[in-house]
Amino acid sequence: MNKCATVLAATVALVACSAACAADWPQFGFDPAHSGVNSSERLLTAGNVHNMSLHYSLTLPSVAEGAPVYLSGVTTSSGVKNILYLTLNNGTLLALDASTGSTLWSAFASDTNDCVNFTVDKPCVTASSPALDPNRAYVYNYAIDGKVHRYRVADGVEITTGGWPEVVTAKPDVEQVSSALSVATAQNGHSYLYATISGASWLQDDSGDYQGHVTAIDLGSGAQITFNVVCATQGNVHFVESLPNPPVSATPDCLQQFVTGTSNTKPTGDGGIWGRAGVVYDSVSDRIYVSTGNGLFGDNGGSGGYVGTDNWGDSVLALPAAMTTALTAPLDSYTPTNFSSYMVNDTDLGSTSMVLVPPPAGSSVAHIGVQGGKDGNLRILNLDNLSGSGAPGATGGELDVRNVPQINEVKTQPLVWVNPSNGSVMLIAANNFGISATEIVAAPGTNIPMFTSSGAPNWMNIGSGAPSSTTEGGTSPVLANGVLYYAGGSGVQALKPLDGSLLWSDVSMGTANASTASAFHKQSVIVVDGQLFSADKHGTLWAYRGDEIFFDGFGEP
Repeated sequence: MNKCATVLAATVALVACSAACAADWPQFGFDPAHSGVNSSERLLTAGNVHNMSLHYSLTLPSVAEGAPVYLSGVTTSSGVKNILYLTLNNGTLLALDASTGSTLWSAFASDTNDCVNFTVDKPCVTASSPALDPNRAYVYNYAIDGKVHRYRVADGVEITTGGWPEVVTAKPDVEQVSSALSVATAQNGHSYLYATISGASWLQDDSGDYQGHVTAIDLGSGAQITFNVVCATQGNVHFVESLPNPPVSATPDCLQQFVTGTSNTKPTGDGGIWGRAGVVYDSVSDRIYVSTGNGLFGDNGGSGGYVGTDNWGDSVLALPAAMTTALTAPLDSYTPTNFSSYMVNDTDLGSTSMVLVPPPAGSSVAHIGVQGGKDGNLRILNLDNLSGSGAPGATGGELDVRNVPQINEVKTQPLVWVNPSNGSVMLIAANNFGISATEIVAAPGTNIPMFTSSGAPNWMNIGSGAPSSTTEGGTSPVLANGVLYYAGGSGVQALKPLDGSLLWSDVSMGTANASTASAFHKQSVIVVDGQLFSADKHGTLWAYRGDEIFFDGFGEP
């Protein structure tokens, strides 16, 4: 076949795949488990990713702290569009033409409550990410009015029937949705949207009158149930603001918790849910997992360790995916034995969310997950018995604990790569010190899952030229068609998950100079339909794509 015929064949194949391979990125981390793995990507491969280049960069109206979502083939008044949706930190939902970056529509909550009109010294903001409905008709957004809003994907018309917009916090001036919105279809056939609550970003030392909680909304009926991380025995309520606090002067409310000891004035936090993924859905157990931050564990005196406890700070909690009735305790829980030091030293366990992990070959435990933390540790947990005691409320029970190899806090969402050649299971974790991969194996003799006994990672990129070796943070990594993607202070890179070797990089979104270097908070890259998108902390959206004509590497470079 001559060169022209080869190019023509490649072009025809690309056009065919562009239509057949079109896919969506419906929520943070791609799927309800927030695995970070796009199983549908076919265009970008390890062999052609070097053809990626910057398509455009766009200055947004304000910072988008979370990750975008992507919907392909939407019929709009101006034609069929692939649309990128982003939540800005002022609660605005922005719908962009993914091909050009032009704004198709935007939506801002019109409720003129105290939060919307707040003065600049106490701004109401969100670091949330939107989520798409499984039927592809609606996109959901948390606005700073304390509600989740439902919009038509094509034109942004808001749905205001059936319970929408849905209240997820009754005090948005001191509470916010910091994590991404999540959507999952439970085994009962109902689809649910989950919103998690943390403290407002302006609060100092977790001192405000906030209470971490998760609200599950049935997308069919609009019915909702809320589980409260603190004062859990009060059941399905949205706590209202207590002024002053303490004492309680409104009902229902939950008293701000304080450390006991020589001084009762040091705040501990109230179990906010901060992890980027928020709620992680496990289709095997039909449960959701939430990881909570600083706060008391146990009764209101802080003694902890018994069923029926009021407070579940610094814990991993298992809840039913189909939350149809009020709950006063989780189905199961994990809490580290040194939880009290976490709340005193601001070492949130829930700085990241649970990662579901397939068990390694020979494992005696069938159902495992990994929980990171602000202490820099990674913990392997038995998801069928989180604390090892067979019931919620006990402490300890980890199967293994290991520092993230590159050290420092874990705030991004790790992911799992299974080597297709031998089935080995590797946990890949990123932070502002770099990115690493560590194998999970079955321990000799016991077959209990553990990190490799040598203590060494399979690979680690850190230092000069690493994906991120600065203090400017980095994104949660994603995996698409066998290629690992990550953005940090040194730009955006594509790596081989087997050994971390570089396949492609671009410093346009990186350390060009001190004034333009990208920084990241809760932002994350997405890779879909042969394209990569990411916002940064400076309010810029970056869009990369592969060579449209010679996508398989044919033709002139």
